[in-house]
Amino acid sequence: MIIMVFIGHLGAEAIAAVGLSEQVVFLPMTAFMGIGIGATAIIARHTGAKEPEHANRILGQAMLMTFILGIVFALILWFFAEQLLGILQARPEVVAIGKDYIRANAPGIFFFIIVIGGESIFRGVGDTRTPMIVIIIMEVLGTTLAYILINGFWVIPALGVLGAGIARAIASFIGGALMLVILIRGKGILKYDIGSALVFNWAEVKRILRIGLPAFANSLQMRGAFIIYTIILSSLGTTVYAAHALAMRVEEFAFMPSFGFGIAATALVGQSLGAKKPDLAKKAGYLIQRYCVITMVTLGLIIFIFSRQLIGIFVDDPEVIRIGAMGLKIWAFAMPGMAVSNSLSGGLRGAGDTRWVLLLTIAGMWLMRVGGGAFLVLVLNLGAPGAWIGAVLDYSVRALLMWWRFAGGKWQTIEV
Repeated sequence: MIIMVFIGHLGAEAIAAVGLSEQVVFLPMTAFMGIGIGATAIIARHTGAKEPEHANRILGQAMLMTFILGIVFALILWFFAEQLLGILQARPEVVAIGKDYIRANAPGIFFFIIVIGGESIFRGVGDTRTPMIVIIIMEVLGTTLAYILINGFWVIPALGVLGAGIARAIASFIGGALMLVILIRGKGILKYDIGSALVFNWAEVKRILRIGLPAFANSLQMRGAFIIYTIILSSLGTTVYAAHALAMRVEEFAFMPSFGFGIAATALVGQSLGAKKPDLAKKAGYLIQRYCVITMVTLGLIIFIFSRQLIGIFVDDPEVIRIGAMGLKIWAFAMPGMAVSNSLSGGLRGAGDTRWVLLLTIAGMWLMRVGGGAFLVLVLNLGAPGAWIGAVLDYSVRALLMWWRFAGGKWQTIEV
């Protein structure tokens, strides 16, 4: 959010370029989420069963897979930045700015994936504080560097959007190195054996992939749906997409509590099942859902009431503020559904029930967000509000489906 404030004065094209480029930069996260979710669920089980040696074997294999993916995606982003933006139907002036931002990010992707990998591992043992500290250090450094490199300072020239990309890459390098040092030195029951870093244990890899592949497929189809959703919105013009990008920055900030509660559900459900306490796992899932709904509804009210002021933090263009504020008011209605969906899907992932999370997410994303959004925009000509209403319908449908699956209780008998 803060970096988007720094970018805001550069105009709608710069905002749109960063917004679209972020869709590309997050592509590696799609592939890695499968590994991360698989590692979290299995490590949580071994933690609950008090089996630290097994947990550390999973740690080693997850990090090895992380290194491989980090190298592959860094190369993809570097060599295919322009083509990837073209897929998103970015206009030429946006591509010219965005491709440099993506290439600047590419070297840091390897280290950023290490940070996310370490975060997933720590989640399995219920330690969310250690990765929080690493990410705070990384983000404070990145934000400070971004301000300097975007605007210039002393002998450093103003690099604009390119400066934001370079700052992020440097911060990711620091964060990844710090996460590796912590894991190698050991924290709690976790200790990364660097001596076996390049040795595949196929049995453990298969366990991770058994849970991780459906989670990867889920992330992949979600990213595909987001790309089509982005194409629908970007077709409405640079001003509309710039407003959407800013609204999403506010919404992403507001979404964070629901993801946090989902992480808690993954860890607590997984550890309870590992300790052979399925009833405790179900109780934890419902309790987390309740807290999440209360939090997200409160945030939704704040966003609805202060929509214009929140968009005005980033930009002073009246049309961008008007459209962005409208988007925030509509998105506010997605908060209850997001709370139920993210908290209970987190519990299902902790149980290893990633196949059903995949199927239920597909139903919401493709039928409501993409299908419904396209119908409202292209057939009923509702413009950007139609696309945003599609997203609200997506979260509402997903919430009902996740509640149905969690209440059924079949996830309590899954073996990982």
